[in-house]
Amino acid sequence: MVRFEYMKKDEFPEYWKYSVESWKYDMQKAGFIGEGMTYEEAEEQVRKFLPTGAETPGHYLMHIFKGCERVGDIWFEIRERGLKDAYLWDIVIYDGNRGKGYGKESMKELEGFVKKEGAKRISLNVFGFNHVALNLYRTSGYHDAAITMMKYL
Repeated sequence: MVRFEYMKKDEFPEYWKYSVESWKYDMQKAGFIGEGMTYEEAEEQVRKFLPTGAETPGHYLMHIFKGCERVGDIWFEIRERGLKDAYLWDIVIYDGNRGKGYGKESMKELEGFVKKEGAKRISLNVFGFNHVALNLYRTSGYHDAAITMMKYL
């Protein structure tokens, strides 16, 4: 089974850079933003989700380990919105570690972690083009709650 370990303060800048670049890439690929957005503009958008970086209250920025090997990262939030719930902002299993079941194990570990903190559900967003993630979430028991659709003219 995998385990989570808190990201150290000096590790956060590397994760921040990845998060901004990943958000920008995914939002462009999905068609929500144009190709001309700069890194700085993307960073401004991501900062809305994590305004005080790794110290943002309620947010958990963690590494995923299998044994002694760091196989990925996970970012989630535990919040109060009528009921206590968790929101999965990001999960990444590093290249070379994909297809080994670490994503599925991480989802189970997440469930146990947030349940101990009193969360009653986990929600997330997934881009329609991300078939691997869609499969992971569906086979982990998640269902569609809302679907954003668009048509280019």
